[in-house]
Amino acid sequence: MQGATERGERAARNEALFRRVNERVEEVNKAFESILDEAVFFCECADIDCMDKIGMTLHEYEALREVSTHFAVMPGHVLPENERVVEKRAGYVVVEKVGRAGERAAELDPRDQDA
Repeated sequence: MQGATERGERAARNEALFRRVNERVEEVNKAFESILDEAVFFCECADIDCMDKIGMTLHEYEALREVSTHFAVMPGHVLPENERVVEKRAGYVVVEKVGRAGERAAELDPRDQDA
């Protein structure tokens, strides 16, 4: 069972990395909000080599970020042992991290970190 725990921990760290990147991407997108219909974010899946892009509005991204255990991933990038699909959207799905993976996602959320 330790292998699954290690995979879950690694997945949580990878997803947290993409979340931090998307936080910066959001800052850039906000500068162009008046001319953008949709912003581009990175898939927040566990695969560190994934560079797939997800299109969503800044409002959709903010709604996603209201829950620290929710992530935007491409269809087919879901890890059923650590997450469940809570919403299907055009071009991506919103997953909720569950169990220990959910706890780690909340711990690693950059918006919940002291500055």
